[in-house]
Amino acid sequence: MKRIHPIVCFLMSLLLIYFMGSGWKAMAASDKEGEKFSASSSKTVKRETEPWFKTRGIVAGWNDVCNPELIDYISLAKTNGINTFSIFGANRESEEWKEFVRQCGKVGIELEYEEHQMSFLLPRALFNSHPEYFRMDEKGQRVSDANGCPSSEGALAEVRRNTAILAKNYVPTNNRYYFWFDDGGGICHCDKCKGLNYADQALLFENEIIKVLQKINPEAMLAHLCYPGAEEAPQKIKPHPDIFLEFAPFYRNLLRPLREKSAVGKYGVTHGEYLKTLEEHLKVFPAETAQVLEYWMDDSLFSEWNPNDLKEVEWNLDIFRKDLDTYASFGIRHIVCYSVYVGPAYVKKFGYPRFLEEYGKGLLNYENKE
Repeated sequence: MKRIHPIVCFLMSLLLIYFMGSGWKAMAASDKEGEKFSASSSKTVKRETEPWFKTRGIVAGWNDVCNPELIDYISLAKTNGINTFSIFGANRESEEWKEFVRQCGKVGIELEYEEHQMSFLLPRALFNSHPEYFRMDEKGQRVSDANGCPSSEGALAEVRRNTAILAKNYVPTNNRYYFWFDDGGGICHCDKCKGLNYADQALLFENEIIKVLQKINPEAMLAHLCYPGAEEAPQKIKPHPDIFLEFAPFYRNLLRPLREKSAVGKYGVTHGEYLKTLEEHLKVFPAETAQVLEYWMDDSLFSEWNPNDLKEVEWNLDIFRKDLDTYASFGIRHIVCYSVYVGPAYVKKFGYPRFLEEYGKGLLNYENKE
């Protein structure tokens, strides 16, 4: 075997050192790219510093999350920084649900339950025996269609009693409770209530609900939902300190960033009106606990609540990022978003929903520039 000339060995050593250095640089560059949490990454997302957005959640139906062979929400959440689930429609006595809860716990996903609950807190079956518990409409008639009369001591007592029952069935792992007013329901116009707006009347109930919750769980907090019909901030009733704002711009235009004040959503509601609504509410509720409930990925909305005729989610990453800037500018650090109908049927029809990754990583990696 021929011996290699010493000069050649020296040159080869220099080349080896050069290429090793290049390799380390490439690996370092790759690591930096990983820190950007690109949507194509399959590694579990990690950060050394606390993310700006503390709550990074989704609200979905059980049918959306119960088939991990087609779409594994738990793995997706763990990998992309989503840390909170609110799942409705599950049989909470089933082994499937209990296993889902166990798996969420293993990877640190919080569970909460965002639902309209007034029909359970004040059962409509009581109307015949206690019509005074229920709201009076604009014509002066007691009706059982929605909500109740917060000036009725009997109604408040019933709500307190049923809160204790519901609290045992809806136990969040993050101490945040959601017992929303009825969806689209009216408010009471009796002599005692007629000077109170929607938010005021909701708070009369919520101030009682939180007291009951904190007897069960001293760390409990309760959401006050700012939603269609309840856009006006409270005027006369002060919220309990542990009631937090949940801002839900349901009528917004999802094809325009919220910062565009002239953008018009459903029923002529402008983004400027929504921003003013948020500003007014944050004069009453603290920004540090306030939460946004968004609709960027809500396929039930895009599909007009028809699961048999799914439409593709009109996701726009640029709008999403601009909206995060808007919310962060108000000091908001908690965001959840509906992903209803983004489940197995959606995957079969449109393929893997990459926007769920972009949503999670976008929230996790967000840096507030204010």
